[in-house]
Amino acid sequence: MTTPLYKQVKQTILKEINHHMKEGDLLPTEGELEKKHDVSRITIRKAIDSLVTEGYVEKIQGKGTFVKSTKIVQDAGSITSWTEEMHLKGKKPDTVKQHIYEVNPSLKMKRKLHLQPNEKIICVERIRLADGEPLALMFNYLREKYIPDFLENGFTRESLYEELEKNYDIVLEDATEQIKARLATDLEASRLGISPEDAVMHITRTTFLPNGAPFEMVEMVSRSDKYEYHINVSGRNKNKTIR
Repeated sequence: MTTPLYKQVKQTILKEINHHMKEGDLLPTEGELEKKHDVSRITIRKAIDSLVTEGYVEKIQGKGTFVKSTKIVQDAGSITSWTEEMHLKGKKPDTVKQHIYEVNPSLKMKRKLHLQPNEKIICVERIRLADGEPLALMFNYLREKYIPDFLENGFTRESLYEELEKNYDIVLEDATEQIKARLATDLEASRLGISPEDAVMHITRTTFLPNGAPFEMVEMVSRSDKYEYHINVSGRNKNKTIR
């Protein structure tokens, strides 16, 4: 499927913002962008409106469009890997201190993943980077029954989800996520290169296979100064009684 032209232009502008601009910088005018990218004015406007919606830029009447945030914005409306998300944002993904090992599942894990007695769980522990900067600690807890020999073989691709799709025919269909803010622990601060008790986001995700079976639980701790979530919401629940 061909990516819509306005999205292609948006990604090009976003790369320029990420690599060469800082918060508060003024974007070129719509006319200048139109000439630079050789597209129509309406395409430029759709690209800019999308960047506004996602929180990267803001329009100020009579003054122009300014860079609002250089944070990486995660779209919470779809299941994407860290690698895929970084590529979409024009960042170079990388991983350091990767460990793969078997763990005894916690009560929380047993409940969320509907584990059978004595069922094994494999943990993939990583520090995730974007353009060489550590942004997140990630722990993927996978049900070993669906990925035999994974512990012995590991994986060679940057994307775990791509590895699961290519080597094990594991395609993730749905996911639920919980996001909360808290202070970083000393260990998290050390690994992420931030000060102790800086704010972080703690994201917990449970992913499901097409047949509805829970397959994975993810625990991710990310820097709140570099990472934020974007959620599209539509409609209103009018069934609730207002008191």
